[in-house]
Amino acid sequence: MDSVNFSGWRPIRFYIAKGQVMVDWIRLLDEPLREPFFQHGIQSQMQRPFHLAFRRQTPLSDLLAWHEQSPGLDPSLVIFHVSRCGSTLITQALAESPHHLQLSEPAPVDFLLRQALPSGLIDKAQVLRALRAWVSAWAQRCDSASPRLDSVSLKLDAWNTDKAPLVAEAWPEARWVFLAREPLSVLVSQMRERAFLLVPGTLGACLDGLSLQELTVMQPELYCARVLGDIYAAMAREFNPARTLLLDHTELPGTIETNVLVHMRWQMSADDRARMRERITRHGKHPLQAYVPDTETKHSMASDHLQSLTAQWIAPHYQRIQDLRQSRRPAASHPLVEEALP
Repeated sequence: MDSVNFSGWRPIRFYIAKGQVMVDWIRLLDEPLREPFFQHGIQSQMQRPFHLAFRRQTPLSDLLAWHEQSPGLDPSLVIFHVSRCGSTLITQALAESPHHLQLSEPAPVDFLLRQALPSGLIDKAQVLRALRAWVSAWAQRCDSASPRLDSVSLKLDAWNTDKAPLVAEAWPEARWVFLAREPLSVLVSQMRERAFLLVPGTLGACLDGLSLQELTVMQPELYCARVLGDIYAAMAREFNPARTLLLDHTELPGTIETNVLVHMRWQMSADDRARMRERITRHGKHPLQAYVPDTETKHSMASDHLQSLTAQWIAPHYQRIQDLRQSRRPAASHPLVEEALP
């Protein structure tokens, strides 16, 4: 294959055209995406006429070739979470360092994890290569004057916890964070403003044994509780103590500095830590707002029906997660953490 050059270009989307997986690129150079979510950062960039006028669309093979020719960093940390649990605050805190790249719930990774294989256009080996190549294309600098890049965090969508084995194959050296939260608060939050994954049909027939037609007529509260229950169950099932830091929402924000940085073996500079400490005083998704614990408020809004659904479909899995968390030794005595301490 002829040499390719995508220096300064970043892949923003996978799509299917003419019977193959294609890649959409924009010219972004080393400009960071600081928004809480990857897609919001891309939408902001696409408001600029330059990015609308200058684009590249290539076959997936070009992205794979660029990875071989110009490999970037692998993720230092992969974050799995149950939604509405503070995971965005972690990525926003890490992003305060110019030496860190945060990729928060990128749609291209979701495509590879959930849609690429069912399409039949690429096999598992190619999915793994594409995952590595996509992150690599972002996790490198094109300008020697830019701050060096030391680490990368990848936060997955909540419904991708069941894909943990595939993620482990893609990046066997990456550390993981599993972040959970008391489930009634999560269910209340989702019923106030549902994420698209909790709208029937968006994930296909996602509940075992039920058809898409059955899901679309299911009571919304029941549907949300059951889907969330599956996410919690996947977290309990996929927990691997050899690589995973299991955290709870109640430990935020302090655990970001005391445990997460140590777990990912990253020595953040004093100036970066100062910015991080200021950032964690503010809301993860809304940085102009102060970070205020809201569990009691959410509980006060919970109907008896939501409490019953939580107890039936989610709470047993959360209790299993709590049992796993309590069974682990304190972070400072964990063998993986000991290796990272100076």
